Amino acid sequence: MEKTRLEATAGFGLNPTNGCLERGHPKLMATEGFYLAAEGSRLQLQDSCYRYAVACYSLELPEKYIHTYDYAPEQLWGTYESESLQSGFQEGDYTFGRRCYFRFCLRRVDGEAITSAEAESLAYILTCSAMAQRREPKIFAEEVRQVADKVQRLRQSDDLVLALLTDTHATVNGTWQDTAANLQALQEKVHFEGIVHLGDMTDGTVSRAMTSFYVSSMLEDMQKLAVPVHIVLGNHDANYFHGNPEVMPLHEQAGLYQVGAARWKQEADRTYYYVDYPQQCLRCLYLSAYDNEARPRYGFDLTQIAWVRETLAAVPESWRVLVFAHDAPLPELDPWSEEIRNGRLMMQALEDCKAQLLAYIHGHAHADFVYHHKGRKEFPIIALGCAKCEDMAERKVEGSFTPARVLGEVTQELWDILLIKKSGKLHFIRFGAGHDRSV
Repeated sequence: MEKTRLEATAGFGLNPTNGCLERGHPKLMATEGFYLAAEGSRLQLQDSCYRYAVACYSLELPEKYIHTYDYAPEQLWGTYESESLQSGFQEGDYTFGRRCYFRFCLRRVDGEAITSAEAESLAYILTCSAMAQRREPKIFAEEVRQVADKVQRLRQSDDLVLALLTDTHATVNGTWQDTAANLQALQEKVHFEGIVHLGDMTDGTVSRAMTSFYVSSMLEDMQKLAVPVHIVLGNHDANYFHGNPEVMPLHEQAGLYQVGAARWKQEADRTYYYVDYPQQCLRCLYLSAYDNEARPRYGFDLTQIAWVRETLAAVPESWRVLVFAHDAPLPELDPWSEEIRNGRLMMQALEDCKAQLLAYIHGHAHADFVYHHKGRKEFPIIALGCAKCEDMAERKVEGSFTPARVLGEVTQELWDILLIKKSGKLHFIRFGAGHDRSV
């Protein structure tokens, strides 16, 4: 998630009190991303017309981001070292005495404004030697082996196997790289047919450019698995959180998050779609359950509901249907919203489906839960706990389960391998914290 090539943006500075990025500084340029320095890494000024200042951030993570409802400023799981910017702007080399994250800020010696062209020429102004490499943990090998063994014992030739995760809320110095590595290790043993992410890939608190960088990096990691990647949009994916001014409308989100699903969509900017698996006689719907410009924001527009009815009406009676979304269709299953826009209409559309509806699977609740809906058609609504290393107790649906999480142990991970049997039975085989479930 950290940057590897030095970059800076004209007009940005760094706040010496908290190390956060600030707009509105025409005489400065600063980096938006974070860089990982090794002990002995060195910044070198190549052009004497400039001076630079360095902000350092320790790798120490405040526990509140794991155990309470809180999100780290600028999506960094680290601690700003307030004395690092106090030395001011300098001209000599800067050598890092320990492993840490860092940012930098530059100004001209003559006090003139910084131009975009100067920022684009940063490689000729400031360089860094010996950037640190990320350390790969060894703690997950046994979990990979055990999960692979479970899948292989249950699996039959006509089963569909998907990797399923949600609410990664990826941060710098977070756990996404471990998740990506574990998915790759398990794929080499299991060979699942696809990966499904149920939304909230990042916190959505940084600029449009940085969110695009983080999301593109994550998608690249998932695409390395060489299977179809299916993304549904979460509320944080709108890039609105913590008053972020650079909100992404739905068509932008579709272009960024769902490029891999484009061939299944009938319209370029549609944020919902379906995928058929003829061998399993299965149609999977991927719905869009949040619109930051609508009120209430959580829910479904009427156009999507009409599309759901049309799509389900075309399913052969011998087929089955599985629905994926970020949020549940019922307000009692959403700990953050008292109303789901057109939720009851969506439920009616699903209940009218002539094919067998196996389940409605969602994220957002940051907890495991199976709700047995009893309407005209009975089907379970299944919540999946968050892949982010978090076990906050507040804002939970009654009866749901939130397993304890420990950073640096196997329980920092939480996601499933979903095995769909031809009979319609669903096996959720857990990787990391929590338990296996069969529905």
